[in-house]
This record gives sequence, C-alpha cells and structure tokens, in this order.
Amino acid sequence: MNLTAANLTAALIYWVIVCLWIAVLTTVCVAFFRNPRTFGTARLLLSVVIIDTARNVIENVYFGLYFGGQYGIFPASIVGVLGNPEYLIIPKILNVIAGSVVLSLLVLRWLPKAQRERIKIEEEIREKSKILKLESEERRRLFETSLDLILITDRKGIFTRVSPSSLGILGYEPEGMIGHSGAEFIYPADLDATRAEMRAARRGQLTRNFETRYIHKNGRLVSLAWSGIWSEPEQRHFFFGRDMTERNANEEKLRHLAHFDQLTGLPNGVSLRDDLKARIDLGTNYGTQETALAIFDLDGLKDINDTLGRLTGDQLLCEVASRLSAGIDGDMQIYRTESGDFAATFSSYDEPLVVAVTVDKALKRLEERFEVNGHTLFLGASAGIAIAPRDGQDIEELISSADLALKDAKRASGRTFKLYHSGLRADAQARRALDTELRRASAENEFELYFQPQLRCSDGTIVGAEALLRWRHPTKGILNPGAFIDALAASPVAHETGRWILDEACRTAASWRAAGLPPIRMGVNLFPCQFSHGTLLDDVEAALLKSGLPPEALELEITENIALSHDDSMLQPLQELRAKGIGLSFDDFGTGFASLSFLTRYPLTRIKIDRSFVSKISESPTSEDSALLRSIIVMAHNLHLEVVAEGVETTMQANFLQKEKCEEVQGYLYARPLPVQDFENYVLSNLPDLSPRVRQIAV
Repeated sequence: MNLTAANLTAALIYWVIVCLWIAVLTTVCVAFFRNPRTFGTARLLLSVVIIDTARNVIENVYFGLYFGGQYGIFPASIVGVLGNPEYLIIPKILNVIAGSVVLSLLVLRWLPKAQRERIKIEEEIREKSKILKLESEERRRLFETSLDLILITDRKGIFTRVSPSSLGILGYEPEGMIGHSGAEFIYPADLDATRAEMRAARRGQLTRNFETRYIHKNGRLVSLAWSGIWSEPEQRHFFFGRDMTERNANEEKLRHLAHFDQLTGLPNGVSLRDDLKARIDLGTNYGTQETALAIFDLDGLKDINDTLGRLTGDQLLCEVASRLSAGIDGDMQIYRTESGDFAATFSSYDEPLVVAVTVDKALKRLEERFEVNGHTLFLGASAGIAIAPRDGQDIEELISSADLALKDAKRASGRTFKLYHSGLRADAQARRALDTELRRASAENEFELYFQPQLRCSDGTIVGAEALLRWRHPTKGILNPGAFIDALAASPVAHETGRWILDEACRTAASWRAAGLPPIRMGVNLFPCQFSHGTLLDDVEAALLKSGLPPEALELEITENIALSHDDSMLQPLQELRAKGIGLSFDDFGTGFASLSFLTRYPLTRIKIDRSFVSKISESPTSEDSALLRSIIVMAHNLHLEVVAEGVETTMQANFLQKEKCEEVQGYLYARPLPVQDFENYVLSNLPDLSPRVRQIAV
C-alpha cells in the first residue's frame, strides 16, 4: 500500500467515526426536543460526553500507535500503515465545531425551559407556603377557640400545650397546666385506664376513644370523652376531650325518671319488675328463700282528691310512701307502680305467716291518722300477697296473682289482706269466660225482660212494675240476674245493655197503655256505667221519645253502690230527670251506712225497703225488727217519700206493712217476675177483682 492510499484510509476511518458520532448525537437531540421531560437534560449531556469520550479514546489509540512507530516503540511499518495524521486535522476541527453547535443548541433549548421550571417551582412553593400558613392559622384558631379540651403531651404524659378551653372546663389557665403531668388532674380511679390507652396508642393502635374523669379546680368531677392519637415523628400525644358531664347528668336523670316515681321518690313499676326478676332468678338458680310480693290499694283517696284537691292528695301519697318506707323490715323494698298502687317485695322466709304479719303491720300504720296541710285525714288500705315461685314462676304471673288476691281483699269489704290461692285464678278465669259469653249474648240478643208487679197496699191495685233482666242462655236456659248481673255491670257491654233495657221497658209500658191496660209505672234499674258515660239524660229522653211513654210513667232505681261510687257527679243528671217528671227511687234501702245521708241530698220520690228487713218481721209488733221497719217507714214519710217493700212473701208481712201505711208492696206473695205476656194476663186477671184479697200466682 502506498502512502497516499494509507493516508486516505486513515482519513476515511476517522470520518466514519465522526459521522457515527454526529448521527447518534443528532438522534439524541431530536428525542430530547420531542419530549424533554421524559428524556431529561442530564441524560442528553451524559450521552454527548460518552460519545465524545469514545471518539477521544479511538483518536488517542491512533496517535499512540503512530508516535510509537515514529520513536521505535512499535515497528516502523505501523507508520506506513496509519498514514499521515495531518489529514485528521480538518475532521477534528469539524468535529469540534459540530459538538460546539450541538451543545450551544442544547443550552439555548434548556435555558428557557429551566427558567419556566424555576418560576413554576417558585409559584408552587409560594402556594404551598400560603396553604401551610392558612392551615397553621386555622389550627391555631381552632386550638384557641375550641369548646372541647385539646391537650398535647410528651410520651411521659407531661403537658406541652393546652387549649384555652381548659379554663371553662377544668377551671385552670393553660399556663397553669403546661409542664405538669396529666396524673395530677385525672381522677385516681381512672388513672390506670388512661395510662393503658396511652400505651396502646404508642404501640400503633391508631385513634383511641375512651372516657376519663378529671378533677375540676373546685373539686368536682368532670367527665371527658377523649379521642387520642400518637405521633411517632413528633413523639407527642394529641388528645381531644369533650365535656360529657351535663350529658351524663341528663342520662342519669332520664334513668331516674325511668325507674323512680316522681311524686314519692320511690322505685316505680319498672324497678319492681327488674327487682322481681333478679329475686326470682336468684331463687331459681341457687335455691334461695322465696320472694313475696304485696300490692296495696288505698281506700278513700278519691274522696280526698275530690273534696280537698289534688295537691292535698299528692301530699298524702308522699306521707303514705314515707310511712311505708319507715316500717321496712329486713330486705323489704317499697314501690309505687304506674297504676298508682303501692307494692312491696321481701323474702318470705318460707313461711306465709311471716309475710302476713308484715303486711298487716303496714296496713295498721296506714290506718293511723295523717296530718296534711292542716287537715286530719284517715285512710284505709287493702293488700294482696303472692309468693314466688309457688304463686308465679315469672314476673307477670306473680304480679297477676298478687292483684287477684288484692281484688279478693276488696271484695271482702276491704281494709284487710288476702293471700293468693289457686281458686282465685280459677274464679278470674270463670269471670273472664262469663264476660266473653255476655258479649256474645248482647250481640245475639239473648237478654229478655221480666216484670214483677208492684201493688198498692190499701186496695191491691197494680200500680207499677219492676223490669228485671233475664238471660236466655242457649244451653243453661233462663238465668236469673244473680248468676251474671255483677259481671255484666263490669262488662263493656253494660252501657249498651242498660240503654236497651230503658228502650225495651219504655216500649213495653207504652204498649200496655195502648192496649187499654190501666196506667202502670215502669221501674228500671240503672247500671253504674250509665252515669260514668255521661249520657243517661240523653238515653232516657230518647227512650221516652221513641216509645211515647209519659215521663211520669217511668221510675229509675238507684242502688247505694251507685250513689257511693259517683257521689256528687250524679246529682245534676238526677235533678234534671226529676224536673222532667221522672220518678227516682232508692233501691235496697237500709243495707248500707250511707243510706240516711243519701235521702236528704238527692231528689228521690220513693225508697224501696230491702227484702232482708221485710223477712225479719215477726208476729210481735214490739220486736226490734218490727220496730226498725216501722221507723224506716215513718222516716220516709217525714221526708215526703213513698215506700215500696220488697220481698213480701207472707200474709202476715203484708198485713203489717198495710197497717204501718207502707204505700206499695212487691214479692212472691203476689207474683214472681213474669214474661211480658204472662204479666199482661196477670194484670187482666186482676182487673175485675179490686177487693183487698190477694192471690198467689205461681209461674
């Protein structure tokens, strides 16, 4: 190879290297300009440096070999192969120029972008600083204005920062708490639990929610509901506490309202059931002594409320509660139930006699006089006793048994106590079954009216009839009132039945008059509920209007029980009825202690002497029974009242009553209660014979 060829070869090699370098560099530049964010200036410059370094390595190797041949380090023939290095000067210069241009372009490209990036970064820094400042201000304001208590402590529980709300919640200025341990302010009984919560937070158990009582500066306890977190970087506890004192107090007040009577302060029916359940469960699970329940009902409280006012009545109830509570023996507990009754629970000691003695003592304490608001008052009380488990396996059964015993005590004239026995529940079930039958009887029109004549003593003339209810039972036949009248009076169908009796009696009496029978006064017995409903006056007017019966032909009969139950509430309707001409008679006179006072208060026209007095009339006019009956007749006449004697069964009784100027009589001597047709026949059969002779009619 000659020199010229060698030189050309060397130049060609070098130019190839330069072209490759330029191609690679160009590719890198294009990629950078298309997407400078993903490529990056640093990466681009690194590529240029690497390529240029490779070029320099090749160039240095070339010159190393060339000068090595010149100075005999390598064989001299290498110089002939490599050629003359002067031919490399021009491409080297061009290479330097191209690199400079590329680098210049890169700098020009990067500087605006770098400026924009710098501006953007500065704006982001300013915005974040602004946000951080705002957040810091908000946190400061929240910290300073929060109604909740905010505490920051180190890991040992020393306060490093305290919100101003500490003054209102705990009575301490924040500065007075900072540097102190929380243990100085926490109620000692809650300290261990609080420390446990702090340890749990430091173990990474996120937010902790718990309640702790702090001691107020004035010594009272403050209940705080806490949310606490632990910051590991800051080595701080952050606590946010809400004052729950008022809420807890309100909850306690609600619990008290739910379990205590507001008037007397005694535990109420809810507490009674809870305590009974606990006692019964204890006895069932552990075989402990029996539990007794006594229910007390006060007699005479309604009259005191009506006459002296509710305020006096309430004060009296408080005195009753105090007197019962003062006599508590052993584990006895007094309650006042929702119905207004008082109750007591205590252990029976497996002996009902012990229970009976305890309850009897309580009743005697209640019979002692009360001094209330300047009034001397007297009460009576009745009580029913049931013992678990024999009288009731659960709460409701036990209460039901005690209530049945109480009703039994009240039926026995009250002011006494009764122990429950199984017969009471059987009786109650029978009454419930009877009530069901009475409802059905009313719906299916099974009731009928019978009529018993009332005769004038002087001549035997039939002047009146008493309408008496009968029940045509589908299986038992005709039932007299004694079998069902008390149950009917207490039944919901009593009011409708009483209205039907009025309508039917008035219609029947009017039909007799229309048929040509002599005028006969119709007597109708009233139910207590007819006064309670307040519709008696309207019901009577409607019955008279529908039948066309004159008011003077109707007489309403009132028993002493009705009078005592309603007292003054029945006075006005009776006065209005009497003003319309309707007669009013007092039935079963003499059987109760309130009869004499009743005669002077109400607008009566007649009294009916009870058969119990008539049956005791003896042959001797000086006997006590005869004298008593005589005095009753005289008293009635002095009050301008006529007299009807019931239950006349003998001629001797009839003669005595006629001699003592009793106006009217009725009884089996003359006739039993008769169906409407038989009564009509009886009246017709007595029309021709107006002599004093009477004849007995068997039905």
